[in-house]
Amino acid sequence: GEGIGRCPQLTSLNLDFGRNHITDEHLGTFGEGIGRCTQLTSLNLNFGSNRMTGENLGTLGEGIGRCPQLTNLWLFFESNQITGENLGTFGEGIGRCTQLKSLNLHFRRNQITGEILGTFGEG
Repeated sequence: GEGIGRCPQLTSLNLDFGRNHITDEHLGTFGEGIGRCTQLTSLNLNFGSNRMTGENLGTLGEGIGRCPQLTNLWLFFESNQITGENLGTFGEGIGRCTQLKSLNLHFRRNQITGEILGTFGEG
């Protein structure tokens, strides 16, 4: 994440980390790096089939929210252990991307409850 943050002129980023053993440990730092790429217009991230709980999902959302030019966002978090505790903060960050024209979020096969989902919608 920090390395990506050294590329402030980046306009498009596609990363596929699917089917690994990635945990949340460095997701916050990754989000902070994304937040320094203020020229991003398209962001596609695949974290499907990993070991994420969503602990630092809020920080990722906040970082994405610092990309004011973003028009296309595709995030794939299917088949993790995300509980949804930080979905509200995540949603607030995404909500700051006022130029978004296309948004695709995939959280299938996690442990998100309906109660938590309401906080995401408020963001």
